[in-house]
Amino acid sequence: MGFYKWNFNANDHQMRLDDGEVIEGEMLEKYEQGQSLLLAAGIITGILGLCFLCCCICFRQSLAIAIDCIDASADYLNKTKRIIFVVVGHFALGVVVVLLWMAAMVCVASLNTIKGKHAIPFRDWDWEEKPFGMAMGMLFGIFWITAWIEYANCFIVMVGAASYYFTSNRKEEGSASICKGFKWAYVNHCGSIAFGAFVIAVIRFIRFCFMYLAKKAEQMSGENQVVKAAVACAQSILKCIEDICDYINKSAFAYIAVTGESFCPAAWHGFLLNLKHLLKFQMAMFLASAFILLGKLVIVLGNCYFYMFIFPYT
Repeated sequence: MGFYKWNFNANDHQMRLDDGEVIEGEMLEKYEQGQSLLLAAGIITGILGLCFLCCCICFRQSLAIAIDCIDASADYLNKTKRIIFVVVGHFALGVVVVLLWMAAMVCVASLNTIKGKHAIPFRDWDWEEKPFGMAMGMLFGIFWITAWIEYANCFIVMVGAASYYFTSNRKEEGSASICKGFKWAYVNHCGSIAFGAFVIAVIRFIRFCFMYLAKKAEQMSGENQVVKAAVACAQSILKCIEDICDYINKSAFAYIAVTGESFCPAAWHGFLLNLKHLLKFQMAMFLASAFILLGKLVIVLGNCYFYMFIFPYT
């Protein structure tokens, strides 16, 4: 309908399209509401665009850093395409570990007293003390192992990026040492990665236990809204703590990839570095994320408008 020309008659409160169709009443009100929403969306988008333009002008130095980071990242990925196999390999390793853990958990669950039901394929059991302790230990173990795999993958990428940066100059690009990243991740700094993964595993284990107890509390309270609000606030706090620790861990691993220090000194120095350049780093990250988001939106909207004009002729 939006592709047709139309004539609006304010006295009769109706709208006539060029093909003779007349829109009035409830349909016309919906059409006018849609126009109002589009106008409001355009105004809001214009205001946000103006604010973003002001940020770009006021923080030109951070914008330059963000552009340099995006450009360097693109060059690094273009030069080091084999980094894809590192990510895919660690993902496959994580899948294998989770499948083996599930098989082991089934064996642990079978140690309980299993009760049959009327339906043959289904069984029920009550967790006994010893199997329950084993299950909780295995649950914490899978959190720890998966976090270690995630951080090992991230650390190898960081070591490759650091080696690529320090071997590059204005005349030629350097080369990323992925093999050194594997050696550092699995030999030299395996303990540092394990310690960072242990911290995240503890927080995730606490979050899991809290969510389980919170569900029980909600059921016992009869779906009380106050209890639900308190549980939601507590979950948000735990999630924030996990994100903060994850950020500190990644900062420590980045510092290790550059200096080769152990985890605790690297975490402290990385924290001080972020604290010293907090505004510059955050603005650079915000502007870089905004440009990446704008690129995605342009691609999506461009494809949508392209097919909207193509479909009527196909």
